[in-house]
Formats: sequence, C-alpha cells, structure tokens
Amino acid sequence: MRQITLIVTVLGPWMLNIAWAAEVNHTLALSVVQVQAYPRDGRAFVGSGVVVDYDRVATNCHVTRHADSIVVGKGALRYRAASQRADLKHDLCILEAPGMSLPVASLGTTSVLSVGETIYMYGYPRAIGIAFAEGRVERLHPYDGSLVIETTAGFVQGASGSGIFDQDGRLVGLATFFSAGGKTGHYAIPADWIPGLMASDPQPIRPLSGSLFWEDTSALPDFLKRNGDRSAAPSSPPQSR
Repeated sequence: MRQITLIVTVLGPWMLNIAWAAEVNHTLALSVVQVQAYPRDGRAFVGSGVVVDYDRVATNCHVTRHADSIVVGKGALRYRAASQRADLKHDLCILEAPGMSLPVASLGTTSVLSVGETIYMYGYPRAIGIAFAEGRVERLHPYDGSLVIETTAGFVQGASGSGIFDQDGRLVGLATFFSAGGKTGHYAIPADWIPGLMASDPQPIRPLSGSLFWEDTSALPDFLKRNGDRSAAPSSPPQSR
C-alpha cells in the first residue's frame, strides 16, 4: 500500500486545547475519504465517506444521487467508483471503488452510545482537506430499528458523509444534515444500517430518484417535527467543475 501522509486540521471552538487534540488517535482519519460526484450537467458535488470494507466506501446518497460518475480520493490517490448500493430513504450509499487500498474502519453501533458521550468526527468540509472535530452525543432518536445521533459536533457544508467515531475508534455514524437555518441540531445517520445495505446487490452508477427521510416534509420523523416541519438543510453544496 502506498504511504499516505496524515495532516489533520482541527475545527471548532470546542477544540481550543490543541495539545489535547494531539492525544486523540488520528489514525482513524486514514479510513476517511473525499467523495466527488459528477452529474452530466457539469456540476460537482463534494462530500466525505468512510472505508467500510475492501473497495467499499459509505457516504450519504444526497452527495451522489445526481451523479453519472463518482471519484473517491485520498491525498493524491484517486479511485473511480464502478458501482453503488443505495438506500435513498435512509440517505446511505455504499460505493465500490476497485483497487482502493485504504484501512477499513471498525463498525460500531449506536446502541452502546449514551447522551453526553464524547464522539470524534473526521471529514472534508468545504473540500479543504481532512479535518477533525470533537463533540458530544446530545440526543439519540429511535428511527427504523436504530438511533439517529444528534450531536454538538457541528458540521458545515461539504461535510456530508464524514465519519462519526466513538471513544473506542469505532464508526457509529455518518454526519448527514442539520436543521433548517442551521439554528439547532446536527444529525448523523447510524452505522447500524451499513451491514444490511452491503449485503444487497450492487447497481450501476446513475442518478437516483426518491426522497430522503429528513427532507420529506409530509412524513418527517417525530424528532424532526419539533423544527416546525421545515426541511433540513443538506451539508454538501454543488460546485462548478
């Protein structure tokens, strides 16, 4: 495997103690990649993803759903996705990128998380390079057999698909959306949904149709209705190529 230089940017007002940040196991970042999704109209959607198996990367479908071509990147390395597994409702997509030789993240479960527990986030916000933030589990919301994580580790546009890790270094979620207006609530879908989707058959890379659970205002989960039935804001903006 080619050597990868790990340079981590520390984000957020909660990370004023840089010496403490150096004590965190930043090798977790080696499993986090940038995802670049290209529709035919010339736009580019940029987000993050986590390597969850050999040649496979978990990310948010709202990053890739318009794409006809998807590239996974780590430093100077680039891998073109050959197929995808999509669970659009849950905003979870798994990309298959042949030839990718990157460390695989250990999967955890939200069932062992507690409110107030420390979590760590790695991703590529605004495509500026790998970045790190620390936060806490603010709430755990039951939904479709698992728990959606609400966290104080606020993320910005471009961070969709960033890995959320527990204190034991296990992947417990993917940073996905924040409340409309960005006033309250940053949410991560649970890693518990990943094994079931990996067991499904891969499909060609092509645009996806349908609604995500957090954007369908006619059927929002109860924990999102407290925001006045407003659509949540995606965290991965389109860019021009």
